[in-house]
Amino acid sequence: MSGRMIRFLAETGMRQEEVCGLEWSQVSIQRREVRLTKTKTSSPRVVPLSDVAVGTLVGTPRHITSPYVFWHHDGQRHTTFANSFVGIARRASVPFRCHDLRHHFASTFLQATGDIAALQAILGHKTISMTMRYAHMITSHLHKAMSAFDAKLGTKTGTTGTYSGLAEVEPALIA
Repeated sequence: MSGRMIRFLAETGMRQEEVCGLEWSQVSIQRREVRLTKTKTSSPRVVPLSDVAVGTLVGTPRHITSPYVFWHHDGQRHTTFANSFVGIARRASVPFRCHDLRHHFASTFLQATGDIAALQAILGHKTISMTMRYAHMITSHLHKAMSAFDAKLGTKTGTTGTYSGLAEVEPALIA
């Protein structure tokens, strides 16, 4: 069950507490989403599910009496997963914390989509500044903007040369 939890955390960006308390009644495989009512920010949110996350849920065995998606022993709710994760990471020789799965999801999502507003909604951040903590790793939009700038000026990104309008610039500004 631990492997399923790790995969689900990494694929959704959900907080450890949200996954530990996740109940089947909050999951819609058909809509490919999880509806969270109890969150850190006290704001309910919907988390869309990737193909891998859906596959993880579909393959997760249900306990006969427990409402929890990820359960242990006799259907009991996980109170925390961080301690178990530390042991798993140590055995795998990876220096990760459980919360690093959330960071990994965020950076991967941003690299793939560049959509910081969608990431803010998925992660449940109240402010965009909190979500921007994940944006410092993403520079592809900067390179795209520079390419557009170069194209506008008639130069090619990555080449050396002179700007044709350089003579028009105040000499003190370019010194």
